[in-house]
Amino acid sequence: MRRQFWYKRNVKSSIYLIQGLLAGLLVLLVLRIPVWLDGDVSLSEIGWGFENTDLFMQTVEDIVRDKIENDQNRQLFEQGGSFNGDRPIDIRQYMAGTLDETGFNQNLVYRLSDLITFSGKDAVRLQNDLYDLQSGGRSDEETAQILMDKSSEYETILPVTGVMLADFVRMNASSPIVLAELYRTLCDCSLDIGERYELYSLEEDDEALSAAPSNLSYYIENTATRSYYTNMGVTSFAAAAQVVEDDPDLTWLFEGERRYNIMVSNPEHVLSDRCADWFLQTAFLGSGEQVLLAADLAYPIGDELHAVYQHYQKRIPLLVISGILLLVFTILILILLIISIATAGYQQPGGEAVTGPFDQIPTEIAAGICLTGIIAWCMIGLRVAHRQIHSPRREMAAYFVLVFVEYQIVLLSLMSLLRRVRSGQIWKNSVLYYVVLGTQQVYSARKSSQRLLFIYIGFVVLNMLSLVIGGFPGAMMAFALNMAALLYLMRDVVGNQNVREGLEQISKGKLDYRINTDALTGESREMGQAVNEMGEGLQDAVEAMLKSERLKAELITNVSHDLKTPLTSVINYVDLLRRLDLPEEKAREYIEVLDHKSQRLKQLTEALIEASKISSGNVELHPQPLELTQFVRQACGEYEERLEMSGLKLKILDQTAGTQPHRIMIIADGASLWRIFENLLENAVKYAKKGTDLTVTLERAAGEVKITFSNISERPITASAEQLKERFGRGDVSRQTEGFGLGLSIADSLTRLMKGRFDVTVDAEHFSAALTFPESA
Repeated sequence: MRRQFWYKRNVKSSIYLIQGLLAGLLVLLVLRIPVWLDGDVSLSEIGWGFENTDLFMQTVEDIVRDKIENDQNRQLFEQGGSFNGDRPIDIRQYMAGTLDETGFNQNLVYRLSDLITFSGKDAVRLQNDLYDLQSGGRSDEETAQILMDKSSEYETILPVTGVMLADFVRMNASSPIVLAELYRTLCDCSLDIGERYELYSLEEDDEALSAAPSNLSYYIENTATRSYYTNMGVTSFAAAAQVVEDDPDLTWLFEGERRYNIMVSNPEHVLSDRCADWFLQTAFLGSGEQVLLAADLAYPIGDELHAVYQHYQKRIPLLVISGILLLVFTILILILLIISIATAGYQQPGGEAVTGPFDQIPTEIAAGICLTGIIAWCMIGLRVAHRQIHSPRREMAAYFVLVFVEYQIVLLSLMSLLRRVRSGQIWKNSVLYYVVLGTQQVYSARKSSQRLLFIYIGFVVLNMLSLVIGGFPGAMMAFALNMAALLYLMRDVVGNQNVREGLEQISKGKLDYRINTDALTGESREMGQAVNEMGEGLQDAVEAMLKSERLKAELITNVSHDLKTPLTSVINYVDLLRRLDLPEEKAREYIEVLDHKSQRLKQLTEALIEASKISSGNVELHPQPLELTQFVRQACGEYEERLEMSGLKLKILDQTAGTQPHRIMIIADGASLWRIFENLLENAVKYAKKGTDLTVTLERAAGEVKITFSNISERPITASAEQLKERFGRGDVSRQTEGFGLGLSIADSLTRLMKGRFDVTVDAEHFSAALTFPESA
């Protein structure tokens, strides 16, 4: 019974749904892992340690670059520790990356504060106008003239000489294109300085944080200019290296020197090969530099490196839990999938495979439907994936639904395929099978099919000739041909209809029905004659069977009558022997056995006679209206004491109590109905398990009344329901001590004689017998 649990349909559906839920959760976990990694760490880096991840090295590089940029900004904007807005800036030198005051062109030198002011709307407007003028198809002279005319609007700041750039170009008689180049240089220079000033202002607002101690120590020196950037409080590369050597808390990350844009590292002062590879490709100051990087890998200071390290450490438990859940979900899905595959198509262990409604669709069409569903849902999923879903929860919910439905479609398609294979329907229920079968049938009936094919080809050819002829003669010829084809088809349809009607009448039991074949022709006539011959054969067979049954019943009745007379003499003589009061104990025991067996033989004889009369219909019934509820209660009341002595509890369930009208009337013979109830109650007394219930249920539905007797048998019932209703039918072949196996047969015959139905149902030890009668008004 426990194994059968897996084969129940509702359990299978639950397993399918659970698999879909697990698949959805598994995909959500896979999608969440990159989110937990923030895209900074790959799964392959998790086992390498924080210091070997790209995240660590990128963070170190960003910190150093930010520090260098901040120092460069201070060098640009400060003098003596405070902001110097009067600092002169040669815009050409600045854009070239050098600021040598000895080589300044005073006509191109601006005050730093003026450039910062110009970096706003004025620089943007001038830059846009330059782009519009140069992309408008104008010549250089036209562009220069427009710039000259609007120079007073564009140059809202002046060089330290006070001479506008337009006047400077005019005085030097330079090419017209020079002014556009100078204006472009002015815009680029001021915009870059403005952007750096914003960063400098932010750094100044948090000066204490910028000067705070760090877990990272660095020294970067430009080998060409000997300018350096460090947070180690030293002024030389050698001193910085000595600090690292003397501090036990510091660990070398990287040491190297770049010459002619080629970096060479010191292998003794690198943390790992990955770290060396990273910083060999990283240029901080250009093509010539010395780089020293070290860090306290305990991260005692709460800086940016410490925050990134803490965040990295928090990801590991999430990833471990996710990995465990992924493994568990995968194993559960595989287990449930194996169960689904093993039980697909089976309703009980060891039973025959069955198919569902969807499996009745031809295999190729069903495959197309499944494939279309899979592709359509995938396309919907791709559209959802490309949509801009601003809520992560909605995005996850959308992916969950998509995966759940897609898994269900694939799983149900797989289960349908397995059911078809196990039931042998994958080929027999395919379109290709029908094509092959049809071809075989056409070939086997090639005589008829060839004739039909030739007729059809001739019909097509004649129609084409009529089209070629054209005009009124062609039209009349085509009309005559089509009318002839119509008459032929109508005659064939009428013939098939007559044959079909004859088959329906015979199938309903009218074996004397005959088809009139006089109006039929061809194959319809042959089929009609075959149906008539079949009806005659069936009628003869039924008459022979009825005659055999009648002879059998008469034989049983005659034999029973012949046995009754000598049996009566035996019983009388046994009774006389009992009255002699024989002194021998053994003699008295033998007499008791003879008495018991003779009485049993008498009962069998009488039962056989009764069963033969009832089965042959040779019994007189007196149908009359009966109130069924009261009749049932009275019959059960008669047996209540015997049922209690047998250890049975009687339960009468009247399910018609809430209906109107409550009185249930049927037309039946009271004595015969009583005999049926008596047989069923007697069976319960003999064969029901002690300590169980005998349930009698009354139901009313669709103009019929149903009385059901249900009980649990003492032993498992090995016979089928139909075998139990036959004469001498027994639930167990070993049950030979009581009864003759005629009770249910008599009940079935009497019920049918009273226009009712008698149905028996068995399921292991469970037995139920139901009588159904039409309800009388």
